[in-house]
Order: sequence, then C-alpha cells, then structure tokens
Amino acid sequence: MKQWEELNIGQLLTRGFQILKEAGIDSYKLDCQLLLAKVLTKDKLFIMLNRDVNVDREKAEEYFKLVNLRKDKMPIKYILKECEFMGFNFNISEGVLIPRPDTETLVQCALKDIEKNNYKQICDVCCGSGIIGISIGKLTEDTFIDCFDIMDIPLKITKSNILLHKLKHRVRVYKSDLLKYAIDNGKRYDMVVSNPPYIKEEIIETLMEDVKNYEPHIALNGGEDGLNFYRKIIEQSKILLNANGGIVFEIGYDEGEEVMRLLKDNGFYNIECIKDLSGLDRVVKGCYGL
Repeated sequence: MKQWEELNIGQLLTRGFQILKEAGIDSYKLDCQLLLAKVLTKDKLFIMLNRDVNVDREKAEEYFKLVNLRKDKMPIKYILKECEFMGFNFNISEGVLIPRPDTETLVQCALKDIEKNNYKQICDVCCGSGIIGISIGKLTEDTFIDCFDIMDIPLKITKSNILLHKLKHRVRVYKSDLLKYAIDNGKRYDMVVSNPPYIKEEIIETLMEDVKNYEPHIALNGGEDGLNFYRKIIEQSKILLNANGGIVFEIGYDEGEEVMRLLKDNGFYNIECIKDLSGLDRVVKGCYGL
C-alpha cells in the first residue's frame, strides 16, 4: 500500500466512500467529495476531474478527521460550516439550526407581501443564522430588517452573515428574548417573520440522529403541543405591528389549523395557509391592525 503522502484524490475518495457507506450514510459519495474539496480548498468539480493528483499526508489526515466526524453522523453542513439558501451562501455552525429548503417557502411568501404592501420595516425573530432576514434584505432594495435571537452563537453567526452579504447598512441583529427588546425600545414593524421552534417536545427523541444529537434543541422544541412560540410571538406582535401589518410563520406540516386559529383568536385577518413544494402545509400568515 502506498504511503500517506503518496495517496491521490481517487484513493482518498475510495477509502472515504467505504467508511461512510459502512456507517450507513446514503450520501457518502457526495459527502466525501465535499469534505476533500474543503480540505484542499478546491471546488467539487476539481475533485471529480483530478483523481490522480497526489495529496500530502497532512491534508490526507485532515480529510479523514472530517470523514470520521461525518461517520459519527455530524451533519455535513456543520462540518463544512456553510450552506446554500435562496441561492446564497451562508455561514453556519453548531449552535444554529441548519437551514432547510422548506424555509424558502416562508421567504417567498414574505417577499410577495412586502412587494404587494410596500412594507419597509421587517422583523426576523428566532433568526438563527439570519438566513431569513438577510435573504429578504438581499432580494429587496429598500427594506430595513431587525433580527432577534436569545443565544450568543446565533447572534455571532448572523453578524458574520450580515457582513458576508454586505448588508450592515440595512440588517441589524439584537439579543432578545423573542420580541422583548423591540417592545422595550418602542420599535414598530410592517412585518414580523419567523421560523420558531415548533416540534412537539415528545417528538425530539424520535428525530434522526444527525438532528437530535447535533442541532440545538432550543431551536427545535416548541413545547408540549409545539405551539408555545407561536402564542408568545403573536401576542407580542400585536404591540409592534403597524396598521395592516403582516405576520408570516413557518409551521410544522400538521400545525396549520392550530396556528391559523391562534391568529384568528388574536384579531388577525386575511389568514392563509400556504403549502410547500411537497404539498405540505408550511406557512401561515395574516394581517393585523386595520
């Protein structure tokens, strides 16, 4: 067998494939390509087209360290420390929820209402990595977005993404228990948008290993019925929303009726439930203040 310093890209990939395949990782080929590309600071196409290029021992060892993290079910995006959302690249890390494609439905719904109603002042509560508020900022020209989260890691990652996307002049992030900071400082918004924790408490332990073992439970756990954060955000939003202001929530696929009822009971109108690309209920929205 060749020495470490003589191993080439093809041989490293083959060994990585075997390790991850035996660990039951379905995406073992793509994951190994991405991990080796990260170590070599190349793109995936380079990895695929240059299998005969030798890799030195230090880089090979770094690659296998990452492969072993993935073998232990650490999500690939945490290892890569980046992900794509709405066509943009974002920084992420352990301690923030990994962005899902389903959340793009939330952003698209928010953008439609922002354009339709000429909304300017937007609030992203439970912002995590800031993907929702920053995507809105990227895809509009004259909005101002405040992002709120209670945990330090999300605040740090959101700040890094604001700088990454050169939006410091229009997007800001604050530490806050939901909307308390905004209320205490007399802020007003045309729209509140949120992907809050909404998984029922008893369901957490049944989630896939890479989710329950690595993603922050504080960003997943919506309480006994999954609705705790909707109740609190709806109540606080009534203090903050301007006339004919909007609220837009991501929801669990089985929570549409309950969240719509919460909005109705709190005086919201024009309430709708929107499905995602899989045909599942994904977004609930409404208006407040005639």
